[in-house]
Amino acid sequence: MDNAELLRRYVEDRSQEAFTELVRRNLDLVYSAALRQFAGDSHRAQETAQAVFTDLARKARSRSRHTAL
Repeated sequence: MDNAELLRRYVEDRSQEAFTELVRRNLDLVYSAALRQFAGDSHRAQETAQAVFTDLARKARSRSRHTAL
């Protein structure tokens, strides 16, 4: 199952398992990108990664119509 399908399952079925899997698959990428943006500041990178997934959960319905996150 790809990321788009996991997000659709989260939106349609309110599947916490689907969202957890989405976070598990993408957390390292999001965190490492934030870490680069903040010149190695791990605290800011962690906060940013958390904010990214919080926003994704909040905006999941509108994002679920797109093929890429």
